[in-house]
Amino acid sequence: MYLISYCLNIDTNMKILLVGEFSGVHNNLRDGLKSLGHDVMLFAGGDGFKKFPADISWDSSYSGYVGEISKVYKVIRGLQKLKEFDVVQFINPDIFMHRFGFNKYVLKQLMSNNKRSFLLVAGDHSAVWEYWKSNSDKKNIKYSWIDDLIKYDLNGQSPRWLNDSYLEWESEMLHAVNGVIPIMYEYAVPYRSFKNIRSAIPIPINVDKIIYRENKVHNKLVIFHGLNRYGVKGTRYVEQAFNILQKKYPNDLELIIRGKLPYNQYLELINKTNVVIDQTTSYSLGVNGLVSMAMGKLVLGGAEPEGKEELGYKNCPAINITPDVDSIVFAIEKLLETKEKIPEMGFQSRAFVENYHHYRKIAAAYVDVWSK
Repeated sequence: MYLISYCLNIDTNMKILLVGEFSGVHNNLRDGLKSLGHDVMLFAGGDGFKKFPADISWDSSYSGYVGEISKVYKVIRGLQKLKEFDVVQFINPDIFMHRFGFNKYVLKQLMSNNKRSFLLVAGDHSAVWEYWKSNSDKKNIKYSWIDDLIKYDLNGQSPRWLNDSYLEWESEMLHAVNGVIPIMYEYAVPYRSFKNIRSAIPIPINVDKIIYRENKVHNKLVIFHGLNRYGVKGTRYVEQAFNILQKKYPNDLELIIRGKLPYNQYLELINKTNVVIDQTTSYSLGVNGLVSMAMGKLVLGGAEPEGKEELGYKNCPAINITPDVDSIVFAIEKLLETKEKIPEMGFQSRAFVENYHHYRKIAAAYVDVWSK
């Protein structure tokens, strides 16, 4: 369990390099670190269609081989500037193009050219996959996102992070960095016995950039689910639940599923909703759920007891759902019955994010880990 109780006055300024992006985690962390007086550089590619900004970007407007060549050129140029940092933190072992060993070459250069290095566990790592896949097969966990990921997101194919070359590189990187930092329960539990593992640190959210508005319900209760990774998010359960609810409450609910939106457009859509359904297959809250809560929205998603215990939550207003249609239908019907409480629940959601995920508190937590 990671308790948020850090002094925000850091005596020694650090020079910090953040490499890669995952749903805005490093953008928010950069904001927090800068507010504490540290010198921070974000080297990233925008995280696909989300188009997150970076100080040095390798993103390209071209597609195919031309796009890959453009990205390689930008990465090589960036390497010349990214030296002598006190800390370099990587979002994943799999950041750059893998052809010709390019990913391994770049990450090793960044590790060798800077003083200390850390790796986040915030996405598709082979150890995470193997843990949840094997336990899912043995039926000794409640549920897992792995089967739907294979079926819908990977079209039945084995993921690249299980290739021999990737496995070899991931193992090498895990042992080469000074520490491995998970961001939530799902990513912490597979590494419990690993010597380099650190306590999970909550996802940072820059609440100063997120406008809170009272969550008012008008003619209909508006519910939104962002379509991104169909299998991982458990979207099929949301679709089935929406079909049931639309027939039962056509005059009471407006149900929206949309996806693949640039981040700014995504936020504009959330602004118009009362309730956001994040992920049905998770034990913890992700970035999208937390941002929605900071905006004052009610969130249905990962709020399992083990996920809350991992991060030391005492009170969590998020509504837990599971990969089960009835779970989603039941949660939404309860909200319809208590619509008058939604404004207060939205206020509690904002307060929760400010308390447990405030970007300056989380930045101080990272500095504490990096400094030991």
